Amino acid sequence: MKISSVLGFLGILLMVHTYSSYAASGAIECKTAFGEKSFVIEDGRISFSKEDEAGVSRSISSVAGDSVRTHTKHLGFIKTLYIDGNKHRINVQNTHAFSDVNDYLSITSPKGHEMTYPLSCHSV
Repeated sequence: MKISSVLGFLGILLMVHTYSSYAASGAIECKTAFGEKSFVIEDGRISFSKEDEAGVSRSISSVAGDSVRTHTKHLGFIKTLYIDGNKHRINVQNTHAFSDVNDYLSITSPKGHEMTYPLSCHSV
């Protein structure tokens, strides 16, 4: 193989890795349709918050990165974590173009009942 072919291949690998990395995008804030669930993903940590009657948002739970399983996809990710015995799965299809259709939060109870919420996400 020629050296230019090897360098071209390495360049393509670097480009694919750069586009598939979502860590550089910073914090991501997501909410369900009516604000029932709201959370921020930052540096592998996920902080859930809830608004009270006055509209003030406060953190109700926070999960450290070592308790969160992350599956990185081409342009997005799936994060799986457990809160109060419920399995939470956060799917963000593309961190460069968030979509209310493709991004969702799925919560499964210990008995197997599953609720899926579409997410509205944006970079913070």
